[in-house]
Amino acid sequence: MRLGLRKTFRRHTSWMPAVLVFATVAAAGSRLVFLSVQQHAQQARHAAEGTAARCARAIERQLEALALGAASGHATHSDFNVFEWMGGGSMRILSRSDPAVAQAIVSDWQAAASAARPAAAALLGPVREGSVWLIAARAPLQRPATTDAAPRVGWRIAYDSLDHLLARARLMQGVGAGNDFALVRTDRNVGYSQAFIASEGGGPLRDPVVGLIRAPAGSAFISPGTLELQIRPHEGWYPTRMLATDIGLLALVAWLLTFMAHDVTHRTARLRVSLATTRRQLHTAQQKLVREIEERESLQQSVDRARFHDAFTGLPNRYYFMEQLDRVLRARRDRRLCVFLIAIDRFQLINETLGHTAGDELMVQAGRRFQRAVSAASSVLARWGGDQFALLVRDLRSADEAPRLAAELQAVLQEPFDLRRHRLGITARIGMSYLESSPQRAEQLMQEADVALSFARRQEQVNSVMYSPAMGGDAASLVSLEADLHVALERRQLKLLFQPIVALRGRQVVGAEALLRWVHPIEGLLRPDRFLPIAEETGVIVPITRWTIRTVCALAGEWRRRLPAGTDFYLTVNLSAAVLRDPELSDYVADQLAEMGVPPQTLKFELTEGGLISNVVAARETLERLHHTGVELMLDDFGTGYSSLNHLQLFPFDYVKIDRPWVGAGASAHGGTGLASAMVQLAASLGLTPIAEVIESQATADALEEMGCHFGQGNFFCAPVEAEDALQCLAAGHGGVLPPGEYEEDDSPTLILPAGMITEEDAAQSG
Repeated sequence: MRLGLRKTFRRHTSWMPAVLVFATVAAAGSRLVFLSVQQHAQQARHAAEGTAARCARAIERQLEALALGAASGHATHSDFNVFEWMGGGSMRILSRSDPAVAQAIVSDWQAAASAARPAAAALLGPVREGSVWLIAARAPLQRPATTDAAPRVGWRIAYDSLDHLLARARLMQGVGAGNDFALVRTDRNVGYSQAFIASEGGGPLRDPVVGLIRAPAGSAFISPGTLELQIRPHEGWYPTRMLATDIGLLALVAWLLTFMAHDVTHRTARLRVSLATTRRQLHTAQQKLVREIEERESLQQSVDRARFHDAFTGLPNRYYFMEQLDRVLRARRDRRLCVFLIAIDRFQLINETLGHTAGDELMVQAGRRFQRAVSAASSVLARWGGDQFALLVRDLRSADEAPRLAAELQAVLQEPFDLRRHRLGITARIGMSYLESSPQRAEQLMQEADVALSFARRQEQVNSVMYSPAMGGDAASLVSLEADLHVALERRQLKLLFQPIVALRGRQVVGAEALLRWVHPIEGLLRPDRFLPIAEETGVIVPITRWTIRTVCALAGEWRRRLPAGTDFYLTVNLSAAVLRDPELSDYVADQLAEMGVPPQTLKFELTEGGLISNVVAARETLERLHHTGVELMLDDFGTGYSSLNHLQLFPFDYVKIDRPWVGAGASAHGGTGLASAMVQLAASLGLTPIAEVIESQATADALEEMGCHFGQGNFFCAPVEAEDALQCLAAGHGGVLPPGEYEEDDSPTLILPAGMITEEDAAQSG
């Protein structure tokens, strides 16, 4: 019996923790529900009070407008009705008033005035006339005395329906969809309330907030009591839905916690049973835990290294570098430091020709050389990007040490790199930002180094550039030009000039080169070297080139119609490397030639070697497709840059443009004249037609003609001119040196998008 009693006691006591938890949660939850509902009611009442006050003010403004209509005699709103009433029953309608309604208002007013003595200006209403509640305002009116009668005193009365007045006050929008409202008159002396308009039920609201509606200044309501706007939430101050939700949530939480308490009690009992077994396994678990901790620490070290280091070079990455730079800037105490941003030249070309593995190996070897060149104690070298390194050097003695260190970094690159059985010479561009004392953020310091690197990339002779404040303004100007360039085509700010191409024998114009200009609304006429590099970087070069091709084809078609029949000429258009990546270029050219009715031999394209070697495979495919359309190709600026004979044979060129032939009376036979003659003979031996550029004198033209170069262009013949002037040059035929157009100095004509064409007869002569 004792054993049974003990089991019964244990069974009942096992529920005690669950009962205590339930009682505690229920008590605390009930209190929270009560406080939550009470707070919600306070917030709702406060919001309703604000709404009632705003709506009451809106109604008061309409009453003021009504009173003003009575005082002035002119309705401030198209719905106001105004009439005048003089003693003795004389009435005069002023604005859209119904005489019957006006007489009823006068009667109501006289009845109300007998019970109270209002001020001279007063408000009446709302009063019911038929099925409509009206409200009226009056103002005293005095007619001047006549010879046979005393002055007459009367009233000017303006009235409107209560519905219209509330609609103009936007009462429904102001009250909101979640509230009930009622417009009532309350006389608290007698405990009487009358509802005129109510959203629900037709009578005053229970337990509302009230917005008192006052009469305009100088007026008073004739009717006893006060006019009030009552507002109350549609669901009441204590929403049943919210209360039910809170109670339901409380019940659910109480049940869950009670169940959990009961479950914990039973689990505790079971855990006591298994405690002995757990103690025996503890030693084994501890050993296993030690091994897992060691593995976790090893994994964490690997993760940290992967997070802060570059996978290929093993150098710190951009994240680590910025963290170290920020730490140095925050802890710096009068230390001089410099940030170097190093960009490896031709990195993209190596990736495309030798493969990305060779590019990664190049960065590994370059990183090791830079590490040997700088002191690890006072510097941080990191892989900044695909082809860039970042170097932070602390404790510089002066700003002069930065260029010296940059020269040392350039020097370690002089020894050729061995990449996949190729020995390559590598150079780099370096942008530097030096900080001596003024505080600065890490992002700003890196931005300055990046700006300096951009300037270094644009320099031909200087590989390292130190940032100066003036560069920031130049960078901002480039950003502004980039933004304007995107809309230059839409705003028709681009234009073409043309420089004739002349047969040296007989001075006959055989073609023209189109030179692109940008008529900037602020900076004026811009040469292409100011904006074409930006266009290539931003991708705008493709639509600009297409616009140029279309414009040139349209002009060629027009010129063929205006020139005498049988007149042959050609125009050339320069293509950049970015345009060669356009897969639809050849189709676009063919479509334009067909649309404008221009034969393919009328259009030719010029390309520089620099634009070809950046992507030889893609460039060759694009040029082959263009050549198949019948358009001939010119290698521009031959004699400068690479001048590789391999390019003359690898690509389907038909012409070679020799840049700046320094020949003439003052040229040495072993100097410019000999070189120009060799290039002319070389082009002819390869079956190409040479065209000399930038001819500035008669001696140069005569010397080129003696060498066998039959075509040339330059300011000696004609400066770049407008399209109409170029057409006149074509129509002029023979006649010695062409008449010069408006001179425009053009030291580098191939930087602009040119256009030119040649006849088969002239090509045969030049061959």
